[in-house]
Amino acid sequence: MIAPQVAPEIDRLVLSVNGQAMENDKDELQALATEAGLDTLTLLPQVAEFLLAGRLPPDLAVIRMRYRPPEAIVGRLDELASGGFIEETADGYVATASLRPVLEAVLASQAATAASMWSGYSAEVETAAAIARQVIDGTSDDHLVAVVHRQLPEPTDAYALLHRRSITLRYIRQHDHAEAWLAEGLTPADMVILTSLWKGERPEASEDAASLVARGLVRQDFGGLTDDGFELREAIEAETNRRAQSSFDVLDEATANEFLSVVRRIPGEVD
Repeated sequence: MIAPQVAPEIDRLVLSVNGQAMENDKDELQALATEAGLDTLTLLPQVAEFLLAGRLPPDLAVIRMRYRPPEAIVGRLDELASGGFIEETADGYVATASLRPVLEAVLASQAATAASMWSGYSAEVETAAAIARQVIDGTSDDHLVAVVHRQLPEPTDAYALLHRRSITLRYIRQHDHAEAWLAEGLTPADMVILTSLWKGERPEASEDAASLVARGLVRQDFGGLTDDGFELREAIEAETNRRAQSSFDVLDEATANEFLSVVRRIPGEVD
């Protein structure tokens, strides 16, 4: 099964590029946003390519960011619409002329960062992008965010292309992960807490934590998972991997191993 081995590598590639791009260009991007009349970049880096293509209905935005309160996401879209930065079409919200330069700058920053980080690995980048597209094309249509994302215009730059396709792969796994925890009757807030404790971290106490304590999944002192909680979180991860493997099953064994090998060689560190 390649899915559980590939997942952390894809996370590493995407998150390292995104994090470094924001670190490098945050001030310039914020200045551009301010010039356009925006107070904050909130939400925009996460949905830039969707808005540039006019393919962001509110329900897709909510699914794209499952761990944020839906009302906050819809409220932000309403703010952008009322400010004239986006407008609604039959296919979803599209960026207006005032917002497009900001979104294009966000994507340009990520593309430049990917090129800088991966420039010595052009063969690996090209191979990884080509194999990733096979997986993406073979993914079932119930993966709504990934399906829309794979239909968007792709960058022509090889490094930006791998970054974009890696994001699509993350959307595929995000869907499979959500299906796994939803089947257990959990909420996004539940999963944030369970995953933090599963990783040995200690999130802030909340009403969601109290409900997990009541279910016998989190210890009374909120210091960690109970045995039942740990077993459930492990089972969710196993189910996520099982579901995610279905998309990778379009690859033969040799191609799957090649994909894992090349993505492991492409650099990128996450703190």
